[in-house]
Amino acid sequence: MLRLALLAVLLPSLALAETIPEPPPPQAAPRARVQAAALAAIPAEPLRVALHKTVDVGLPAEIKDVMVGNPDIADVVVRSRTQVHVVGRGVGQTSIVLLDRTGAVLRRIDVAVHVDHAALSEALRAVLPDEPRLQASAVGDSVYLSGSVKSDASAATARAIARRFVQADANLINLLKVSSDQQVLLHVKVAEVQKTVLKELGVGLNASRSFGSLVTNAATGFIDKTNLFGTATITGIGALSANLSLLENQGLVKTLVEPNLTAVSGETANMVAGGEIPIPVSDSQGQISVEFKPFGVLLSFTPVVIDSGRLSLKMSTEVSALDQANRVAVSQTVSVPAFKVRRAASTVELPSGGSIMIAGLLQNDVTSSMAGLPGLMDVPVLGALFRSTAFQRNETELVIILSAYVVQPVEQPSLALPTDGFAPSSDIDRLLFGRLQKTYARNAAAIPGELQGPFGYVVE
Repeated sequence: MLRLALLAVLLPSLALAETIPEPPPPQAAPRARVQAAALAAIPAEPLRVALHKTVDVGLPAEIKDVMVGNPDIADVVVRSRTQVHVVGRGVGQTSIVLLDRTGAVLRRIDVAVHVDHAALSEALRAVLPDEPRLQASAVGDSVYLSGSVKSDASAATARAIARRFVQADANLINLLKVSSDQQVLLHVKVAEVQKTVLKELGVGLNASRSFGSLVTNAATGFIDKTNLFGTATITGIGALSANLSLLENQGLVKTLVEPNLTAVSGETANMVAGGEIPIPVSDSQGQISVEFKPFGVLLSFTPVVIDSGRLSLKMSTEVSALDQANRVAVSQTVSVPAFKVRRAASTVELPSGGSIMIAGLLQNDVTSSMAGLPGLMDVPVLGALFRSTAFQRNETELVIILSAYVVQPVEQPSLALPTDGFAPSSDIDRLLFGRLQKTYARNAAAIPGELQGPFGYVVE
């Protein structure tokens, strides 16, 4: 009975001892506080690592534990007890803590993984060795291009190379400056000469004979442009008409257009000197609308300064005029004119101040015709009385020449205008001497180094 009583007393105390945890050692809590204080006391060391590259980190004591904030950004490879490698896994920022055997912090590192700008700088130096002021740097997933280059072509090449190191265009920040002159003047000459020669010689005969209500006619199929000698009629047995045509016509047309246009390198400039003509256009429902088509002198070009004194030009030019002879009737009251167009577009390279012919045309059209009475027109000598001939030749020569210059802005007194020196004539000069304006020139002595004598856009 005594043993049972002792067991009854001891069992509750044993159960209570199992439920109550043992108190921690008296040194555990102070040691954790000391480690936290030591971790906070050691300052973080910044470390920049290129993407997919490694950096060696030395330790003052043997390492036991490694803590990495984000292993997707950086990883640590232990090479020895006192040396580790930090590997850049992805672009971003994270922290690394290295502990010794006692749990003390050896080093605390803030790692920033960025794009490999060193490889980018090496690629830029290899491709653009003449651009020593070109610099490349990286922050995170973005690349910065800074410094100055000599031309837009070098800047475009640097942008194209740097684009291969980033994921999107927004990650490429271009801070490059072009040090050379970047304004280009384009001078275009469109010269055309047209020559037309027309010669006609022939005799036309027309005879008629009536038999009651029946009338017969015989003609020589004469090519008639101009009747210089009229018509002679012989009556009696019938009627006989004779026409003699002698014509020689020569025409000469000269066209010269010289548009000038200035633009910044890499930008597109356009010029239109002419007008716009309304042209009726019908839609699928029969509704008539009006569209305006420009005509005259049209010029568009995009210059790029490749290097000092060398240019690349992408240009297009057009010279058009209305052609009333080839109008097309749309309705009884509306007709649409045709256009004579000289158009050229090309991409060329030339030095500053150089000229090049981008287009040329030689056209020679010859048209000959002969008409007359069959049989009689083939008779030697006398056959000339029964036939007529026509000869026409059209010759065209067209040349388009362009010149380009790298230009700089100047002061206003150095520029000439069409209105400089113009003065309207007085009533006495207009009535007595037939002058519409006074002498259209400036005083050459006002500008040293210029040619002496009157000059200007219109010189009397």
